[in-house]
Amino acid sequence: MSAARYVGENFHLLVTKPGACPHCGAQRALEALGYYSRNITSSQATVVRICIRRFRCRGCAKTVSILPSFAQPYRLIQNSTIDRYFSGDSPVDALWWQPLLKQYWKRFTKRLPELAHLIGSEVSRAPPYFNGVEWWKAIVAAFGDLESITTKIVGRYHVTLFGYYRCHSPISPKSRPD
Repeated sequence: MSAARYVGENFHLLVTKPGACPHCGAQRALEALGYYSRNITSSQATVVRICIRRFRCRGCAKTVSILPSFAQPYRLIQNSTIDRYFSGDSPVDALWWQPLLKQYWKRFTKRLPELAHLIGSEVSRAPPYFNGVEWWKAIVAAFGDLESITTKIVGRYHVTLFGYYRCHSPISPKSRPD
């Protein structure tokens, strides 16, 4: 789904609560809290304002936000643009956002030692990769596009390619950078 379609069809109104709290594991403990809005880029190199559904757990009182699959936590640029830019493609929307995409690439490559430790065994049994381009190709080969990568590594390791975030903290939180 595109950001424009998400907005145009008021998709945020259709988002249902997860069955269990990702923080404490309590079943059927989430209740609707409301929405917050944030910006995300569109494929036409513009910015679209989207609404994100939020829930609060009656058990642990923490909130859970349901981010659309086309978006990264705390990132303005949509997944498809980041994906194409990291793969060496330069679509019009990537050119418009190039300074920010360069920052995303820098953050990704800076995190590679930590990512290698976490997901390296799932990426490949090949010799170590020496640069971001090699790692990116290996991660895509193992997990798919950025949307799939994010879904899988957040679910397994509570992390994205760009950082650890409190919203992804596991049930028993550990002290982490970022």
